[in-house]
Amino acid sequence: MLRRTVIFGILVAACSEKAGDDALSDAEPAGASSAVSKSPRVDHGELDTETPDDSPKLAATVVAATIYKLPNKESRRLGYLRVGSVVSRDSQPVKGEGCEEDWYRIYPMGHVCMEEATTDLDKPLVRAANTPPDLAKPLPYAYGFVRATAPQYLRVPTADEQLKHEFKLAEHLKTFQEKFDEWQTVDIGANDIPLDRRGVARRGLRHRETYKTSSQMNLNEIFGGGKDDSQLPWWLEGGRKIPNISGFAVPDYAVFADRVRRHTGLSFVDAFKAVHKGIERRFGVTVDLRLVPTTKVKPDTGSAWHGVELTEKFPFPFAFVIKKDTKLWKLIKGKDEARGAEAVPHRSIVPLSGKARVKAGRRFYQTLRNKTRWLQGSDLGVVVKPQRWPESALKGEKWIDISLRQQTVVLYEGKRPWYATLVSTGRDRLGDPEKSLATPQGEFRLKSKHIAAAMDSEENTKVIGGARTGRRKTWSAEAQATIDRLKKAEKAGTRLSEDDRRRLLNIKKGRHPEYGVTMRRGAGDFELRDVPWIQYFASGYAIHGAYWHDVFGIPRSHGCVNLSPIDARIAFMWTDPPVPNGWHGVNIGPDMGMGTLVSVHE
Repeated sequence: MLRRTVIFGILVAACSEKAGDDALSDAEPAGASSAVSKSPRVDHGELDTETPDDSPKLAATVVAATIYKLPNKESRRLGYLRVGSVVSRDSQPVKGEGCEEDWYRIYPMGHVCMEEATTDLDKPLVRAANTPPDLAKPLPYAYGFVRATAPQYLRVPTADEQLKHEFKLAEHLKTFQEKFDEWQTVDIGANDIPLDRRGVARRGLRHRETYKTSSQMNLNEIFGGGKDDSQLPWWLEGGRKIPNISGFAVPDYAVFADRVRRHTGLSFVDAFKAVHKGIERRFGVTVDLRLVPTTKVKPDTGSAWHGVELTEKFPFPFAFVIKKDTKLWKLIKGKDEARGAEAVPHRSIVPLSGKARVKAGRRFYQTLRNKTRWLQGSDLGVVVKPQRWPESALKGEKWIDISLRQQTVVLYEGKRPWYATLVSTGRDRLGDPEKSLATPQGEFRLKSKHIAAAMDSEENTKVIGGARTGRRKTWSAEAQATIDRLKKAEKAGTRLSEDDRRRLLNIKKGRHPEYGVTMRRGAGDFELRDVPWIQYFASGYAIHGAYWHDVFGIPRSHGCVNLSPIDARIAFMWTDPPVPNGWHGVNIGPDMGMGTLVSVHE
């Protein structure tokens, strides 16, 4: 749906997871704790200074340049800069330890070792990496999913090099041409929704009529490039003019640096078309400046879903309709029976009276405007005010309320709800997070924030909070049941179908029975690059945007809290502390105040 529906009567329409970065690898930021006892404060001490006018600059020359509190690699890591990021610095270097080059103090705080940066802003690498994430959009980069294993080229490959390094390329290109429309077209996405200056979706606008949408962009633009797809990046003309910074070390003469596997989510900052000896292909430029042929990538524009701003006049409680076949019900008086009535649009908003009833073993909620109509609880994400207010609410501070049972999140300012939406938490919902794919319950403070970072298939990263230790390997209940069934059948000598034989082969290779994704932790076969708007609140658990699914309101993650890209950006920009200008990630600690409270409960 392109518009949101709010139900006041029966149906009354109304206006609408290795960051590739080891920059934040501290196991626990000093002073951070999941226990909440003090109100947030911002006190940067001697580091809390304004940027001097006309101050000189420095730029990061590695994928993630670490920012240290002091000019010493043993001091606390405050955050990091992404390659090409430019920030203000002092005019003169300072003495320090652990760095073979100079140290420079940057603003508003911290120090950078010049092994990972440069003061020469005309350096080819800095100029090549001059496309920062677009912080004004829900998706800060262009995205796509790999359909077939592909090399990540370091320079524009010749036709012979492509045929040599890509398995059955001629056959692939023929299939691509036949399925072009299916593989390369996109729907309305996250960046197509008109937003106001706060990032909140503007109501009452049909975005196809007011904005140039992804479906109106040419393919080069969809992959992060310009309208003219024949424009080769200057740093690739006549060969590669910059070093390989991907972290996958190869000789200078190498054609590519590693391959990217099927199912990987990629982010792009540019795209262009190249032709050689009859092979015409488009290449997407990844954030680490490698080239991936887009014939092997399906573009992805993320979910257009978003929540709703809550004003004083907004009816409370209310519910989001999470299922497509939802209908209103009549409860039969004197009988344990409910009869279906009118249909309700998917993801519409329904004000509730606050009354609930159980009929035929099912829970129903009464609608506010028509007391004869009820909604089934399993079709809803219900938003209610908490029975117990956390300390942050009593102090008038910002805090985040996450309900695992209802799959909703509400952003509060004190006791005033400001914004509400649907989420997807750990797929085991109320299970034990140490033994299942569930999100931990409790009160936490944000520990770190990252504009975008890579996650593997289990939402592990190399940033602060990283991999969850001590957890057993686990898959969804369906996948585990398939594994158990096929192992039992093989042991009994049962004849298997062709599909079951394929599933069993995947299992023996340590892969998911259906998708072929590796089952070995950390192997990285299923990687999601530049997951946007990540906010860690506990070790291995974060609130973040998800560009790979659109089932918000249904548990499905490995424990993290998935939001739509629009909602994730709203939450990221709203929480404290903000990420300083030019930084890509921040490690929250006493230097910049305590992070916003996150309350996770049943």
